[in-house]
Amino acid sequence: MERCWDSNPANRPSAAKIEEFITSFYNSYRSQDDDEIKRQFQEAEKYKNVNNNSMSTIHPQAIYTSRLLNPYTKDLPEYIDENT
Repeated sequence: MERCWDSNPANRPSAAKIEEFITSFYNSYRSQDDDEIKRQFQEAEKYKNVNNNSMSTIHPQAIYTSRLLNPYTKDLPEYIDENT
C-alpha cells in the first residue's frame, strides 16, 4: 500500500496491478491457502468491530469544511523525487 502513496506518480502501481494484489489476497482468504493472510484479515475484522464505535466520535474542535492550504503548501515541490 505504501507504493500507492509515492509522491512520484511513475512509482505508483497501476490499477491493474492493484486489482491483481487484491484478487490474490481475496482468493487466498477464500480458499484458505495462506493461513497468514487469513489471520491478518481476521485480525482486521476484529479490530474494525471493536473500534467501530470510536470511529463515529466527532472531535469538538475538528473543522469539517474545506479550506485553502496555500500558506502551508506553497513552498513544497510538486513531488519529491527520492532518487535525487
